[in-house]
Amino acid sequence: MVTLRKQVETANTKTQTRMVLNAAFLQEIKDSNPDYWQAIHQVRQVCQSDEDKRQVSSKLVELLDSLRDNVAMQFALEECYGYVDLPDPSLAGNSSFSCDADDEFVHAVRGEHCSLYLELSVLAERAEEYQYRGIGVSQVDELLEQTRQFDARLQEHERVENELIDRSLGST
Repeated sequence: MVTLRKQVETANTKTQTRMVLNAAFLQEIKDSNPDYWQAIHQVRQVCQSDEDKRQVSSKLVELLDSLRDNVAMQFALEECYGYVDLPDPSLAGNSSFSCDADDEFVHAVRGEHCSLYLELSVLAERAEEYQYRGIGVSQVDELLEQTRQFDARLQEHERVENELIDRSLGST
């Protein structure tokens, strides 16, 4: 007679998953979304602009809002198709779903999507608030610096994802 504990252990073993990278899909998603890359580029241009601070602030409101929408779409696609929870850990060796990074690292990289999106949302909302309240030069400079810092974190995230793709596809 099988005990309840044994049944639960067996069920848990059968439902274990491993997160792996679907590198081909992830690369395709990155290559197929020019709006995402254009939005990033436009924000960088404004951050480097020597225009009047009020004009910069106004542009930044619009561009951060656009970037937030593009980041939401990009990350949603990546999470749906680029990161896969395989129900059977033995399937992780399948060549279409492989990467020499461990499961926790792949989880951590995917998890950055949430924190990056939330950080960008705070920036976009702050820019809107500043625009409606009216802001000083120092606040625009602070917002620009925070945007540059966000951009650096986003660039690092993209670099790590590209490295995972390269490792997975064997093109390091």
